[in-house]
Parts: sequence; C-alpha cells; structure tokens
Amino acid sequence: MARLKTILCRTAGFGVVFLAMGCQSGYRNSAAGLVSLERQGAYVAAADLAAEEARNHLDDETDRVIFLLEAGRTAQIAGRVDDSIRFYEQAYEIIRPFLDSEAEARVTEAITTTVVNQTLAEYRGTPVERIMLSTLQALNRLMMGEFDQARIELNRARDWQQDAVDKASKEIERAEKRLEKKAGSEGISRKALKVPSELRSIQESMGDLTPYADWRNPFTSWLRGIFLMANAVDSGDLGNARFDLREVISMMPSFEPVAGPDLAALESASLTPTTWVVFMSGLAPEYEEYRLDIPIPIGNVNYVAAAFPVLKSMKGSLAGLVISDGDVESEGALLANIDAMVAADFEKRLPVIVMQEVLSMALKTTATWAASQAAGDGSGLVNLIGIVYQAATTAADLRSWRTIPKNIYAARILTPDAGFVTVRTSEGRELGDMEVVPGAFNLLVVTLPGSGPHAPSTQSIRLDPGPRLDENTLPESGNTSEVGSSGGRNERSIPG
Repeated sequence: MARLKTILCRTAGFGVVFLAMGCQSGYRNSAAGLVSLERQGAYVAAADLAAEEARNHLDDETDRVIFLLEAGRTAQIAGRVDDSIRFYEQAYEIIRPFLDSEAEARVTEAITTTVVNQTLAEYRGTPVERIMLSTLQALNRLMMGEFDQARIELNRARDWQQDAVDKASKEIERAEKRLEKKAGSEGISRKALKVPSELRSIQESMGDLTPYADWRNPFTSWLRGIFLMANAVDSGDLGNARFDLREVISMMPSFEPVAGPDLAALESASLTPTTWVVFMSGLAPEYEEYRLDIPIPIGNVNYVAAAFPVLKSMKGSLAGLVISDGDVESEGALLANIDAMVAADFEKRLPVIVMQEVLSMALKTTATWAASQAAGDGSGLVNLIGIVYQAATTAADLRSWRTIPKNIYAARILTPDAGFVTVRTSEGRELGDMEVVPGAFNLLVVTLPGSGPHAPSTQSIRLDPGPRLDENTLPESGNTSEVGSSGGRNERSIPG
C-alpha cells in the first residue's frame, strides 16, 4: 500500500502537465479565429484579436513568439504598420540570440518534451518563418520610407537563410544521433524510429519541393533585388541586385519573364522607372494531428500510440496576376509557393519529430507498465492513471504561422505617367485600381487571404527616395541617387 501511495504522489505531480495541455488548444482556437476573420476580409477585427492575444501571452515563453508573429502579420494586412513593426520587433528580439550563437535546444526542455510532448517546447519559429519575419518587416520599413532599416531587414532575412544552411542541417543530424542512442538504450529498434510510410505519402502530396531546398526563399531574394535596383548607392548594390535576380530565376525558371527584363536593365547599365506588383494570395498551410500505432513490444502490449503533425493546404485562394496601365497589359508569374517552402522545411525536420514522439510514447508506456508491476494489488488503478496520462500527453505540435500567404505572385510594368495601375487575377477577378508615383520606382502590395467578394488589403510603396503618395517631402534615406522628374519617364544611369 505504501508503494501505491508513492506512485500516486509522483503521478499527482503531472497535474501541471494537464494544465499545460490547454495551451495548445488555446493557440489553435485563436489561430482558427484569425484565419476565419482574414478569409472574410475582416482585417481590422483580425488585427484586434491577434493584438489582444499577443499582449495576453507576452509572459508565456512557450507560445509568445507565435502570437507575436500572428499579431504582426494581421496588423500589417490591416494597414496598422506601426503596430506591425512593434510586434515583429518583439518577436525578432526573442529569437535573435539563436541567429548569433545560442543553441536551439535546452537540455531541460529536451527532457520535458520527451517525458510529455513537443507542444511544451518554447516556440521560436521555423527557418521559413524567421526569413519571412524579416522580409515582411522590410516591407513595413519601405512603407514608412525607412530605406536604411529596410536594407537591414533584408540583410537579416539573408542571414536567417544562411544560418539555416550552416546550422539547421547539422543540428538535425546531431539530434537524430542523440535520439537513436537514447532509443537504443531503451531497447527500441531503429526500424521503429523511421518515418512511417503513411506520413511519407502525405508529405509527398505537397508536390515538388526542389526549388526550396536549403531554405531558399525567392520572394526574399527578389524583393532585395528590386530594392537595390531602386536604391543603389554604388556599383556593389547593383552587383548584389543582379545576383539576387539571377538566383530567383534559377529557383523559379517560370518567373524569368518577370525578372528577366530587370536583370537585362541592370546588365545594360540603364534603369527605367518601374512599378512592381505583388499579389499575396491565400493563407499558409496548417498542421493537423495524425495518430498511428507504432509496433514496439512493451510489457503486455505490442504497440504504442503516437501523434504526429501532418501538413494540410488551405483551400479557397485566387491564382495568377495581370496588371495594366490602361494601354499596356503585363502578365505576372508565381514567385513563391509558401506551402512548398513550409513542406520542404518540415520534411527536413520530420525524422527528428518522429523519433522524439516514438521515444516519448515508448518511455511513458514503459513507465506505466513498470509502475503497475510494482503496485501489486493497486496495479489496476496505476494502469488507469497511466492510460489517462498517456492520452492527455499524446499530442503533436501543431503551431505554425497561419496568416502568411499561400502563394506570392509578381508582375512588372513601366511606371505609367497617369499614375494608376489596374490589378486583377488571371481569371479576371478585379483587385482594384492602385495609385503610384509617376516617374518613380513603385511597389504595390495586394493581399487577399480568402476568395470571397470582399476587397483586398493594398499598400502602395515608393521604392526610391522622393515624395511618397502620402507626403511631399523626401524620406530620410541617405541615398542621393537621382531619379527622373515626377512628371515623366526617365532613364537612370547606374552609379559607379
């Protein structure tokens, strides 16, 4: 009886676990609410909800980053640029140490997530999300005319990508070796740690992931390229712009009709004021929980139940992009498939996710069986407690940045003297007439998370120094490159 009391007392300590189980459901409910509002075109309501959730979770180390990312993006879509900048800055400050040198995994955290589940790990953003964080923050800075800050953010985005290439693969490999060693010491076969064929089949349904190997993001490279075109202070900037556009074309050959003319202009040493349009369509994929029985004989059972995350694409988005100045029409192309980016990153991490979950469930099953054997007459109660505990702690980590787009399309046209560009989808859905600064380099950003009749979110950004649409003074940029007068289309010579 004393032995049973000891077991029950130890088990009672898991009460905090059941309390923590509510964290993931809280985030999932919040994310579902945001997605619903965004797809309805209720951008302000979504921003209000996300801001409230972010403020409520600032002291929650486990989930604060994901709430800040959602708050930053929804504020951006709602046109609250100042709020978006602040939320993104807060998220960046939390994850920045991992760009420098800090190890991604803490020993205590690794133990906790093996004993319980991966939802209790501190969320720090995936490499894809980190790159998008800095890229979208660059858009905010451009919207505010803060060119120096935009340059910093675009460089950070490239740093995140390089960091993933340099560190992530090695960390994944080290994690696999550590988990294999731990599993071996527990008598778990390597075969049981392999990614199940069911998960492989689901992952393969995400399509061709080749363009997004090594965490490459063509949207980031392209944005940096056109920014440097419009804001070059020396020949080095133009050289980097050429490199970025070539990189985009190598990743996305179908995008050559859009990026090719800009690359040719750079190589011919003469630039003409251009307006680029970006269409951010749909919403990023979500994770769903997929439960499987894994064959691992423990005590009197032959299988352990495990829960894994699987990706599911969001339906209901518009495709394609066509722009016009009233006389000339220009067709855009797909620049970035965020679904495929997320899937490519997930594919790299999936073996570790599977190993950790299988090991976690095997350890919990073993502990329950050992406790029931030790309990003697009280084994039935111990078994019941163990079953409840395993059920409560069998959960896949389903956190992801839900409000970034599904697909990003882009198009280009020489900046019209009339100062207006018409934007529509390839199937003819009108997205609006947008104002641009004549004689300048402009970037129009159109965001439509859903496919309903509601209006998109739009921003018009001047990419080169000069009066913006909302002001009559030069933004502080430190860039003195000359652009043609605002009344007509001039060519600009390349500096250096």
